[in-house]
Amino acid sequence: MATFAVAGVEGRMRLMKKGRWLAVLAIMAMIAAACGGTGTTTTTAGGGATTTAGGATTTAGGTTTTAGSMVDVSGTEFTLFGAPTGAEGDAMTGFLNVYNENKGTNITYVGSDDFENQIQIRVEGGDPPAVAFTPQPGTICKFADEGKLVSLEDLGFDIAQLESDSGKFWMDLGICADGKHYGLPWFPNYKSLIWYVEPVFKDKGYEIPTTWQGLLDLSQKMVDDGYAPWCFGFESGNATGWPGTDWVEDIYVRQDGADMYGKWFRHEIPFNDPSVATALNTFGDLFFAPGFVLGGAENVASISFKDAPLPMFDTPPGCLMHKQGSFVTNFFPAGGEDIVKFFPFPTVDGNTGAMGGGDTVMIFKNDPKIGQILKDWVSADWECTLASPSGGGVSPYGGTGVAGVERLPGNKNVSSDCYETDTNKTLSKVITDALASNTFVFDASDLMPPEVGQGTWWTGLVDWSKGTPTQQVLDTVEASWPSS
Repeated sequence: MATFAVAGVEGRMRLMKKGRWLAVLAIMAMIAAACGGTGTTTTTAGGGATTTAGGATTTAGGTTTTAGSMVDVSGTEFTLFGAPTGAEGDAMTGFLNVYNENKGTNITYVGSDDFENQIQIRVEGGDPPAVAFTPQPGTICKFADEGKLVSLEDLGFDIAQLESDSGKFWMDLGICADGKHYGLPWFPNYKSLIWYVEPVFKDKGYEIPTTWQGLLDLSQKMVDDGYAPWCFGFESGNATGWPGTDWVEDIYVRQDGADMYGKWFRHEIPFNDPSVATALNTFGDLFFAPGFVLGGAENVASISFKDAPLPMFDTPPGCLMHKQGSFVTNFFPAGGEDIVKFFPFPTVDGNTGAMGGGDTVMIFKNDPKIGQILKDWVSADWECTLASPSGGGVSPYGGTGVAGVERLPGNKNVSSDCYETDTNKTLSKVITDALASNTFVFDASDLMPPEVGQGTWWTGLVDWSKGTPTQQVLDTVEASWPSS
């Protein structure tokens, strides 16, 4: 969060006036506290500083710190809009059912496989949802700068606490032109993973590769043994192509480091920089290698990302490895995690990385009750409820009740005991450690302008998978980057 210094006589005068005004506010707050009992009164002045009666809030320098709230949310009604559908959407509804029963609210969930387009249409058409959560943080400031969103500061969120709980990197993704935060971290996924068929690895004596060259060598060994090493699927409706961009981004952050990675998604270097071409061609060394891809690379764009891992569970398995984020376990058949395990994406040129994505909440309706509800949702207890069907038996509210669906924590304080499967117990610890150390780096395409990150970069990967040359793809994407 940016900090601005006020210099000179004029600046000091402004500070003195502001100090007197805040002193008046403080007196008013104490009077309100004395008269209002446990009620909550919020007064905002001086760049978003908030004073709340009832002992709930302390403030400094325009930042709000909430130490408990007395906001009664019962009777609140709104629709939450997001991308998950199917079993994942059912789990979100299950979570809301638990919350509604506990709090007396009436919140419903609507999911869309065409979320990226539909949210744009609804906002531009003047019919935004009250609250939405997006897997593409790059869209947040577009809405915020148009005056469509409510900042976390204006709803009384404790920014410092959120930075501590969810990592400053993730929080900074929601800082927009006015310096306020408009994105609330909710739940992440971890993408630097490769899933593999453990029984075959054991039977054949395959060792887990730790380097990119080792991964290529293992893939060739599998071909020699009569297996297709890899399953791929790029199809995802209007978002077709994103699984391919994940590969390039995982490679890029390792080949060129986090600093260059940041320059790339911020367009401080052109999209068609030679470093990006190198990363895409490195991916091509695996993707286009003869026999490496089940069904052939040219057909990957027509295979759903949800169906892509399923051949690993065939007898015999149709492929032995698949790269996808932690959420992919939601598409495994029952008992699948006893067969398919994961290993970290290997080093490239000796460099490691931790790349993922996640769903970030956007708030379109300025309502303190909605603010309180969202403060609940990102707390450790309610994220534990969202984590699994039962909340691991440790959630004070239970779980979503939807078998086979688990969501990783966006709050470092969520216990791994909230999960039912060993896989997500392990992954949740990886995520909470990364959040605590602020080393969780977001998927670059989710941080780019929507025209690129959710547009030409995705379609470019589809063209590339069908044979369009690397440089032509990157030049096309660079030409599409908005000028302002």
